[in-house]
Amino acid sequence: MRQKFITVLDDIALSRLTVQSSRDKSKLTTGDWIRLLRNRLRMTQAELAHRAHITQPNLAAIESGKVDPQVGTLRRIYEGLGCELNLEPLLHKSLEELTRDRARAVALRRLKQTMGTMALEDQAPDEDTFKQLLEKRTDDILRSPRKRLPTR
Repeated sequence: MRQKFITVLDDIALSRLTVQSSRDKSKLTTGDWIRLLRNRLRMTQAELAHRAHITQPNLAAIESGKVDPQVGTLRRIYEGLGCELNLEPLLHKSLEELTRDRARAVALRRLKQTMGTMALEDQAPDEDTFKQLLEKRTDDILRSPRKRLPTR
């Protein structure tokens, strides 16, 4: 398997990602944005639907949130509104936190296997020692030259 290297451009793109804060949860939906823009442009649903090459009932369903449109449909709707659709992910946590969480899950799974055997022999460590071991194993996994974090 060929190894794919992250380029400087990839790093720049990743650094632009932002973590979604709790106050961002009140954001407008896609349907809200379409309705707001359409009304501001003094356009009827029928006119926008014609420009976007969709039916008016389909547009009404999208605006009301009853239908989850495909990206291509959204692109046509926004083009009909004189806009460009821009999709960017919003992170729930930082990339570093997400990576550490994945590594911790791998370390925990490995430690549980070992701890099961140790418990059978009455050699299981106490809770504090287990937490320290977990963090050490997590750090070891993050420092390892392996590029992938196995999910199983």
